[in-house]
Amino acid sequence: MSTLPPDQQARYLEVLDAAKRLYGGDIDAAMHWMSRPVKAFGGKAPAAMIATRLEADTAIEFIRRLEHGFVA
Repeated sequence: MSTLPPDQQARYLEVLDAAKRLYGGDIDAAMHWMSRPVKAFGGKAPAAMIATRLEADTAIEFIRRLEHGFVA
């Protein structure tokens, strides 16, 4: 992560923080989820959804939907 530009580092940490909440604070589970391809992201891993603010917001919104039990 240290090789990322500062803005992408910040977005990565935001998405990771949301994933950590999804997994009840379990950083290992959150990191595992971050590294796996997600169909809703066109097969991109959540960790790759940080190039733009829109991508990061999309990932965070997806996590919120998972937390509330709906994905559609």
